[in-house]
Amino acid sequence: MGRQQPTPPWRPLVAALTILLSAALSNACSTAHTARPLGKGKHAAHISVGGPLVALSEEQNTSIPLTTVTWKTGLTDRADFYLGWHVIESFLNKGNFFFDVGASYYLLDQRGALPGISAAFTLSPLLSHQASWAAMDLQITASWTLGPRQRHLIYLGFHNYFSPVRSQLIANSPYTFSPYLGGQLRLGPQRQLGLSVELKWLRPYQDRDRLSPSFLAPGNQGALSLVAGLTLFIGSRAGHRSEQVESPQGPQDTSKSSEEAGP
Repeated sequence: MGRQQPTPPWRPLVAALTILLSAALSNACSTAHTARPLGKGKHAAHISVGGPLVALSEEQNTSIPLTTVTWKTGLTDRADFYLGWHVIESFLNKGNFFFDVGASYYLLDQRGALPGISAAFTLSPLLSHQASWAAMDLQITASWTLGPRQRHLIYLGFHNYFSPVRSQLIANSPYTFSPYLGGQLRLGPQRQLGLSVELKWLRPYQDRDRLSPSFLAPGNQGALSLVAGLTLFIGSRAGHRSEQVESPQGPQDTSKSSEEAGP
C-alpha cells in the first residue's frame, strides 16, 4: 500500500475561515469602491479578489481568494447606487445567495491637500434554505487624486460593519471596525480601466487568536486583508462629469474629476 500523504496545512482552516468570513468579515473581500462618484448616467463593472492573509506554514503565506463582483451606476454627479455579489460565499452551502445593495454620496470635494470625503451604506443579505440574515456597513473614505491628469488616487478610511450572526465555532462580535489604505491607477485614453490594491486591518483591537491563529496581524492584533480590484468604467468620458461655468465669453464646458477608488 502507498504511503498516506500528510494533510495539507491549509485544509483544517477552510471550514472555520469560510464560516468566519461569510458571517463577520465579508467587508474584507472587496476594495473600497465609494471614494469618488462616477457621475450622473455613468456606470462601472468591478471585480475584487483577495481576503485575510493566512500563514500556511512558517515559510508560506497566502491571501484567501474571496471574490466580489459589483455593478455601479451614477444617480447624480455625487450619488451612486451599486449591487454586488459575493461569489465564493454564495456557494459555501446549497441555496446560499450572498449579495450587497447600497448607495454612496460624495460629501466634500478635494481642496488642495484637503481630501475629498465620501460616505456609503451597504446592506448585505445572505439567503439560504436553512436561515437568512443581513449585515450592514457604514463606510467613510478620504481620498486624494494626484497628477495633472488625475490618473492616481490614494485613499484611506474605515468600515463600521454590523452583523447579527454569532458563530458558535469562532468568537464573533456583532460589530467590526476595519481601517483601510488603498490606491488606484487609471489606464486608457479616457481612463476607462482602473487597477486597485488595498490593505485592510480587520478588528485591530481584538486578539488575533480569537479570530484565527493562522491570520497574519501586526502585534497579533486583528487580521490583515489584502485585496486587488479591476474596474471597467462605462460611459462618455468615463469617470468625469461635465459642468457649465460662466466666463466673460459665456458658458463653457469644464470637466471635474469624479473617479471612484475601485469597488
